[in-house]
Amino acid sequence: MPYVTQTKNVTKTRTLGYDVIPIHRPKFIYFEFTGLRPSVPHWLFFGGREVTKFANTSYTKANYNAAGRNSALKAPGERFVNATEFPSGGGLAYGGATAQGGASDPLYSDANGVLKGVFYLQSNTTYSWTIETSGIELMVKDTYDIDKDKSLSLGTAIFRGFGQYENYWQWNEQVTTQVWVNPPPVYNDGGNNNNSGNDPVFTTNTSSYFNKDTKQWSYTTTTKNNYTGKTTSSTSYSQAKNQSGGFLGSLKEFFSPRNKNKW
Repeated sequence: MPYVTQTKNVTKTRTLGYDVIPIHRPKFIYFEFTGLRPSVPHWLFFGGREVTKFANTSYTKANYNAAGRNSALKAPGERFVNATEFPSGGGLAYGGATAQGGASDPLYSDANGVLKGVFYLQSNTTYSWTIETSGIELMVKDTYDIDKDKSLSLGTAIFRGFGQYENYWQWNEQVTTQVWVNPPPVYNDGGNNNNSGNDPVFTTNTSSYFNKDTKQWSYTTTTKNNYTGKTTSSTSYSQAKNQSGGFLGSLKEFFSPRNKNKW
């Protein structure tokens, strides 16, 4: 059986373990606070730091839930890492901060005391938060002061996040395999003693014809290639008087039992 040796380059990977990510990565977080004082200004704090300008209150819960897993709202990655407020562009339905100036431009609760929207958790050299197992507090309050005792309207929630880096080793190596290759077919020629049982490659047929006027035999041999379908033919001639002598020889030739076709 014919086998062929083949060699190819493959890339292999081996996982070496995981390291905990120390800080939160950029992420959009939907928030909704209820029971606040209605229609009054509020400021947003995350981990004790005022982040009002990183919020956009145009988003509803339905907007957030309907976003695809690869959308900027669900997977921002590093595309907005230089933003200094709620980012714009990148396929976001609503862009830009609701509150532009922090203390001078707060967020407002609605007439039912509800304040909701999306907060962009930035992560760069200016804004970063260490991942804590107990979580980080997201707070909204009606005073531009971290002191909760001075507030008449206050809402809090705990955000928890966890992530890991995968450590792996990757290398290239050659892999050798044996691959079966079908042998070429063996055909007999229809005329030898090959008993392989395969169909002949060529089929040959010979026909003859005697011309009474020219006293001449013609022999036409036709050969067909059974695999290509191509047909070739050749014709040869002989004089009857040269073979049997005189007119009598011609008659003998004409009436002989030789295979011939009459046109």
